[in-house]
Amino acid sequence: MQLLDTPNPNAKKILIDSNVENQQSLITNELNKIEGVSSVFFGPGFVTITKDENVQWEMINQNIINIFDKL
Repeated sequence: MQLLDTPNPNAKKILIDSNVENQQSLITNELNKIEGVSSVFFGPGFVTITKDENVQWEMINQNIINIFDKL
């Protein structure tokens, strides 16, 4: 699982499969518990996570990855 860059430096994209798409509510709740995550958007085959401008990705990357690793 990788956090992919987007044109917005405050947003990262993760490619997901249908198994993960079926758990949108759980994933959204878990991601929103991470201090610094400002929004979560699901699209077909991906999720985009946006962080607060004052938070560095290095501070929250591992927490995000851990959520997806548990699925």
